[in-house]
Amino acid sequence: MEPACTWSLLSEKKATSSSLALLSWKEFTDYREAFQKHLKQKYQKIGVDKCYYHGKHIRPRLLLVKEHGISEKTPCGIPQQDHFIELEHVFGPNEESCSSSRTVVLQGCAGIGKTAVVHKFMFDWAAGMVTPDRFDYLIYVNCREISRTANLSAADLITNSFQDLKGPILDTVLLYPEKLLFILDGFPELQYPVSDQEEDLSVNPQERKPVESLLCSFVSKKLFPESSLLITARPTAMKKLHSLLKQPIQAEILWFTDTEKRAYFLSRFSGANAAMKVFYTLRENEGLDIMSSLPIVSWMICSVLQSQGEGDRTLLKSLQTMSDVYLFYFSKCLKTLTGVSVWKGQSCLWGLCSLAAEGLQKHQVLFAASDLRRHGIGVYDANCAFLSHFLKKAEGGVNVYTFLHFSFQEFLTAVFYALKNDSSWMFFDQVGKTWQEIFQQYGKGFSSLLIRFLFGLLHRGKGHTVETTFGRKVSPGLREELLKWTEREIQDKSSRLQIEPVDLFHCLYEIQEEEYTKKIIDDLQSIILLQPTYTKMDMLAMSFCVKSSHSHLSVSLKCQHILGFQEEEQASALTPPALTLNQSFQLYNVPVSRLHLLCQALQNPYCKIKDLKLIFCHLTASCGRDLSSVFETNQYLTDLEFVKNTLEDSGLKLLCEGLKRPNCILQKLRLCASLLPESSEAVCKYLASVLICNPHLTELDLSENPLGDTGVKYLCEGLRHANCKVEKLDLSTCSLTDASCVELSSFLQVSQTLQELFVFANVLGDTGVRRLCEGLLHAKGMIKNLVLSECSLSAACCEPLAQVLSSTRSLTRLLLINNKIEDLGLKLLCEGLKQPDCQLKDLALWTCHLTGACCQDLCNALYTNEHLRDLDLSDNALGDEGMQVLCEGLKHPYCKLQTLWLAECHLTDACCGALASVLSRNENLTLLDLSGNHLRDFGVQMLCDALIHPVCKLQTFYIDTDHLHDDTFRKMEALKRSKPGITW
Repeated sequence: MEPACTWSLLSEKKATSSSLALLSWKEFTDYREAFQKHLKQKYQKIGVDKCYYHGKHIRPRLLLVKEHGISEKTPCGIPQQDHFIELEHVFGPNEESCSSSRTVVLQGCAGIGKTAVVHKFMFDWAAGMVTPDRFDYLIYVNCREISRTANLSAADLITNSFQDLKGPILDTVLLYPEKLLFILDGFPELQYPVSDQEEDLSVNPQERKPVESLLCSFVSKKLFPESSLLITARPTAMKKLHSLLKQPIQAEILWFTDTEKRAYFLSRFSGANAAMKVFYTLRENEGLDIMSSLPIVSWMICSVLQSQGEGDRTLLKSLQTMSDVYLFYFSKCLKTLTGVSVWKGQSCLWGLCSLAAEGLQKHQVLFAASDLRRHGIGVYDANCAFLSHFLKKAEGGVNVYTFLHFSFQEFLTAVFYALKNDSSWMFFDQVGKTWQEIFQQYGKGFSSLLIRFLFGLLHRGKGHTVETTFGRKVSPGLREELLKWTEREIQDKSSRLQIEPVDLFHCLYEIQEEEYTKKIIDDLQSIILLQPTYTKMDMLAMSFCVKSSHSHLSVSLKCQHILGFQEEEQASALTPPALTLNQSFQLYNVPVSRLHLLCQALQNPYCKIKDLKLIFCHLTASCGRDLSSVFETNQYLTDLEFVKNTLEDSGLKLLCEGLKRPNCILQKLRLCASLLPESSEAVCKYLASVLICNPHLTELDLSENPLGDTGVKYLCEGLRHANCKVEKLDLSTCSLTDASCVELSSFLQVSQTLQELFVFANVLGDTGVRRLCEGLLHAKGMIKNLVLSECSLSAACCEPLAQVLSSTRSLTRLLLINNKIEDLGLKLLCEGLKQPDCQLKDLALWTCHLTGACCQDLCNALYTNEHLRDLDLSDNALGDEGMQVLCEGLKHPYCKLQTLWLAECHLTDACCGALASVLSRNENLTLLDLSGNHLRDFGVQMLCDALIHPVCKLQTFYIDTDHLHDDTFRKMEALKRSKPGITW
């Protein structure tokens, strides 16, 4: 259909006005109402069609996903509560985006109901139930169905959406582009790289482009920038999407809750008891119970059990993986054949396998009757009850078919490559590629659902079922070939897999071979999980893989949400009041935490995870209970870290009970920004009891928690106990005052183990530090590292600190960053530095309000102190004269300084002669930071001349190069050639 007006309608208001002249307002509203009626009739079948039967049971509940970050408005930086929302409200006026044009991405794995949710949204909109005034038209695009088309334009997509209606389509639709919603369902997991260059994207709606370029033009808002977008995509497409999107709202589609799943089962069976028997049978198999929260899995299970006997309900207990579920469905459908031989059914299934494989190779999901015949499937067969389990007629097509669900096509393709015998297969010419080639073309390594299915089909225990279902044996040697391919992939991408190995975990979970899994996981020294969200299925796969790890593995889990766990849900809410269930059913209603599956893995006697970091994650009280149970048996976990979690009082109490168990060997505990003000004092009491009972705990980090002076008082009761063996204590940013220093001082006097104390960013003041110094002067232990940065200190605290320096031979590191020490304070400190018992190696005086007047005192200290190795004077106004004085000390034979930080010290070329003299004489200096100073070509060239001297051992040289000329750069390059080890 040719447009009746120009496409300048999109950008020029006068063009819109001329179009209004063509259509009266009544005609416009009549056409919109006709379109709504058309959509309502089209999607009326939701709740009737087999594959979308679960649609009416899915509330379009979404979790808004944000980037990792800390909100300044929340206490202690803890992320806000889960932000759940329903789909229709995403486009409402109260959302964060103030623009009328909005891009919403619905993310979810295969089978979670993305298309069903979109169709339901379209039906509800057409019925006037959601966003009635927000949009005039919804333009739905099935991305998979158009993927085989060579070239398309935006005009084609619009006219195709309205092919059942007559009238001036483009005129009408484009009157108000800001009131259009384009729905791109199934954004492709791009098979081939698509250039994102501006010239490859379309800005003209009439220009025909390759399908993927056209879709990218929509997503990047080159086309219809005023309109809104609703995109559905699998997680594997998100990386590509993020590179194209303009300020999207990203939302995760949630799996079935237990309540929704129960309601769905009750709707599928004639009697409530029959439905609940199946529901609780699933709960006896934790893996299947988790998988059945995926709507497509529940649909397959119900479809089989509706038509077959009690024996199949018992068989459910043996299903562990997604491959098991799909194989169960296809094998049971084979038994529905009536009047046709099993061989005929197997031949038909094999024809579906080759059809699916050819379709994926050609990016095709719609098949004509001729396509079916080429693969041995008669057109008459497509109408029989057997094939209706797998195929359906495509909308708007005459004798055009598609698989009931795209995952069916992926599963059958995996079967095809698992069973293909090249020498005897009659359709080899149509699908002649090897499985490696097809995965490289279609899949994305371990993230491909296709390859996950292949892993599952090659499990040794499934061979018989596969053979009896599809009439062919698994290709010999394929399993070993796949496993070798896996090892190569891991070797090639080891660094990437260390960071996000969840896709690999899913593949290893599918094959269910613990020995092989152990071999793969043991090659990974650490696992870092950094996605915004993880599902129950992700946690199940991860737990399976790490539970048998024989290596001392480090695991870091950083996410905003772990989805699918209904914490603290009342048991009665799970049980319909009309039913009377026996006690065994009631046992399964005990709520579990988000860490339940991981904690099960940690309790495995072979699991040797030594380091567990949990960052964000929204952990709650029951997580403390599950972690506590780990310490009953686990003999390997030594480091446990919580960052930005809210375990609450009760959760931490349960965790502490576990830490007090005799078998607990935990050495490092970090609870950073994980306590609320109202629970801090109680938690400190619990932790004090842990310190008394647990002699293994050597590091305790409570930084960024509002402990206050009272909390520290309770904590010190445990710290002072003879059983306490803490060596490192971090109380940075804990709302402490000088009152806390009284308790800490008494602890310092009795502790024989403490070596490091961090009280960074607390308002201790000079009085507090004096009290700390009293404890340090009478300490029995060996304090080595003292961090007093940002503690509101002045010169008044430096005399007691100098006494500590001169009498405490153990202290080797002192950080006083961002305190108002001033020149007088440094003069006092230098008196301590000059004493023979001072062993200080690292002194940080960054931003301490120093001037050049202090440099003579520092110089005198360097004359006598041969222990100092690292000196940080950055962000102090030393100036050139001060620097020249300091250089006299740096040249002294007693000076053994190795790193010197002088960033932003008001230096110019005038001091470079003195610095050059140091570099040409000092054999110890390896790092010099002069960044942020006013050095120009003359000074830098002078330094380069000194750096080339054989005596100079400098390896790292920081300097600003923005204002240097070419001749200076040439001198620097010559220096690099002469000393290739030096870095700038």
